[in-house]
Amino acid sequence: MIKIAFFGEAMQELNDEHVLRFGGDVYNTAVYFKRLAAQADVHFVSAIGIDEISQAAQTLWRQQGLSLSFVQTSTDKTLGRYGITTDSHGERKFCYARSDSAAKQFFQLDTQHNFIESLRSTHFSHCYLSAISLAILDAANRQLLLDALDDFKRAGGKVIFDSNYRSVLWQSEPATPFYLTAYNLADYLFVTDDDHHGVFGQCDEKGIVSFYQQFSNKLVIIKQGVADTFVLNNKEIQRFTVPKAEHVVDTTSAGDAFSAGFLAAYLYSHDTQQAISTAQQLALQVIAQKGAIVPTTIQIANEG
Repeated sequence: MIKIAFFGEAMQELNDEHVLRFGGDVYNTAVYFKRLAAQADVHFVSAIGIDEISQAAQTLWRQQGLSLSFVQTSTDKTLGRYGITTDSHGERKFCYARSDSAAKQFFQLDTQHNFIESLRSTHFSHCYLSAISLAILDAANRQLLLDALDDFKRAGGKVIFDSNYRSVLWQSEPATPFYLTAYNLADYLFVTDDDHHGVFGQCDEKGIVSFYQQFSNKLVIIKQGVADTFVLNNKEIQRFTVPKAEHVVDTTSAGDAFSAGFLAAYLYSHDTQQAISTAQQLALQVIAQKGAIVPTTIQIANEG
């Protein structure tokens, strides 16, 4: 049975409709993954406050089928908030307010280090995190997590890393060393050309593919927006065209949905073509609607 921890932050999504919504890269992926992999034991690992918004979030997350046994509670912090503006093509710009985010203090709240010990004892089969998951932590707790993931991997656990890069979160120190550490730890890598350029500098398509070939023992998925997607698996390189989106409303969680679709399909089928198809179909449904978490109908075959 797949038992997967999604470690990261969920935030309150501010919107014109004044509807209570939540989003966040790892959270979004966890929700869409659980929809596709209903039989999997999916844990969202984060922190909340004791306020009404936090309690409403916890209720909604449970309704999404997420296990919350590792969620920590802060008495003086709450959820961060974010707002989104989208242009006529559905491309988005974010505005964040996370100074009071409880997730930033996750390891101070988890005083018994229950999550760390669960990783070290391979309580989970997989652990998913993003660069944002790392960036919001202070240096000591970031290293604590990376060391625990190293133990988890050595014990047979599988690490999944998403390259989501937000330059504002890396102003006090360079991101590159932490990305390289995470890349070397991960068994599955979801990266984009934009993230790569932000962390490692500009290069062309050939240069990006060449860079990730050094991680030959990983499964690497390279997304390039509407340009072709590459999948690197050992020494094999596969190239997939991206279907044209007929209706684009909001691209907020397109990448998160893609990762969820690919991962859910691949973990059950080990079929790259099926995984890419599922990921692309799910992302197309998501970008045709407004918000991070939207209704979807995509399913995967042979789950179990």
